[in-house]
Amino acid sequence: MKSLSQSQLKRLTAVHGWSGTVLGLLLYAVVATGTVAVFAHEIAEWSVGGAKNHAPLAGGLDGKVRPIAERMTKGYLEEIAIWATAKGDLNVFPHAHARNPESGRIENYGTLFRLDGATGAELARNEGFVFTKPEWFEASALEDFLVDLHVQLYVPRPWGLILTGILGLSMMAAGVTGFLMHRHLIRDLFVATRPGYRLVTARDRHVLAASWGLLFAFLLGFTGSFFSFAATVSLPLISQVAFGGDQKAMRETLYEPAVTPDPRPAALVDLDAVIARSTALTGTPVRFLVVDHYGRADARINLWHMPPQGTLAWVRNVFDGTDGRFLSVKPRVGRQPSAGNALYELIWPLHTGDFAGTLSKAVWVGLGAAMCYVILSGMQLWVRRREEAALWRGFGRAVTITAYGLPFAMTAAAYGFFLSLPAADPFYWTPMGFVLGALACIAVGVFAGNGSGLIQRFRRLLGAACIVLPIVRMAMGGLDWADAVVQGQGAVLSFDLMFLVLGVLLFRWVTRQPHGRPA
Repeated sequence: MKSLSQSQLKRLTAVHGWSGTVLGLLLYAVVATGTVAVFAHEIAEWSVGGAKNHAPLAGGLDGKVRPIAERMTKGYLEEIAIWATAKGDLNVFPHAHARNPESGRIENYGTLFRLDGATGAELARNEGFVFTKPEWFEASALEDFLVDLHVQLYVPRPWGLILTGILGLSMMAAGVTGFLMHRHLIRDLFVATRPGYRLVTARDRHVLAASWGLLFAFLLGFTGSFFSFAATVSLPLISQVAFGGDQKAMRETLYEPAVTPDPRPAALVDLDAVIARSTALTGTPVRFLVVDHYGRADARINLWHMPPQGTLAWVRNVFDGTDGRFLSVKPRVGRQPSAGNALYELIWPLHTGDFAGTLSKAVWVGLGAAMCYVILSGMQLWVRRREEAALWRGFGRAVTITAYGLPFAMTAAAYGFFLSLPAADPFYWTPMGFVLGALACIAVGVFAGNGSGLIQRFRRLLGAACIVLPIVRMAMGGLDWADAVVQGQGAVLSFDLMFLVLGVLLFRWVTRQPHGRPA
């Protein structure tokens, strides 16, 4: 790499340091919540006690969906979306597209039926702009809150998405400037950290972790910004420029298969037969199904499958709705395979680690945790070089509070969820639990001592919260370990054990390092 002059290196250091410091706490929040959200689906299963029916879309679906469709008015049969919840219940959503007066956007309006995944018995029914009410379609308030916290920091749309998009860009900026600053990148990958708690030791550890995480930081920043700005900037711009503001025309062109309109009445083919054939073609189970134009001659059945072995992208198969003929594999974007679509299909698995089951997700969690360390150690390094100023010492305390307070607040959100299950509203108390946990940590950080004593208090607090959480979950009616083993609910057992191990490790950390060091 070409050597930089002292002035160039100084400017790069300023850009790198200030971009990480000004937005560092928020960036840590996005990365930390994203690390947790990698296992969002598994968290949902754990929080609701596991799925009662592991394959609600595998068979017997036609007999559950057809009676609902037959009694709906034609206006609601533009699309019928069908998917399973983390509990194993079945959501059947006949709907049309209408402009929501509150948001001004075209949204799905219809009647959502929640059915027992095994028997088809109706459990709940709600009508309206369904996806504005998470309690109608989500099984776990905890999953919904954690995902929303990561995607938009619980800030209302579109500002939350814009904020996380900017944070993604700042992460890319920190990654690029960090790469340019590494004049000896290969050497830094294997640097031996010097012992002790000196400033040079902190720098060695930050450089070592950051060197290994440079590519991952850029990848996360780019893919995260793509998702955030797609909904708030890119798609609205495409709608205005290419479709004259017609959102429906844009959606049909980009995301729907080409269909010649034919409103003649026609019976829908048996859904179970289509599911069986699509599964045989793809080799992976169906996760989502949409019937377009139910009861018409131009009906189409769209089935989304998990990525087949050796691939990264989900597969969407399209079948004729009247005779069950296989029509095509629909690209994610557009109607023909393209390089743009191939790149687009990679963004989701590369951002979430959802491409090789639990193994790839675990790797992404490890890399995400490493990035959290890079962000926190970078801010602490910046502060320690300026600790003679009271303002920077106060910022250093804020870094410590955020470093431990965010995981504690997320754990407190889980407490709010479980404690509210018997008689309250989990969709209210889950975010409220987060707020109360955050306020508790802020109070401890502001009124307790500084330095190692504060860090040790946070570790004990977080460790105790982790150890007690599985007990609270079971006390509130959750599945016990024996039943979890018998029923094959691996997520329930795995997360309980994970919290217990984390709690024990935190207490051992306190015991083995009584004097602590900066977070």
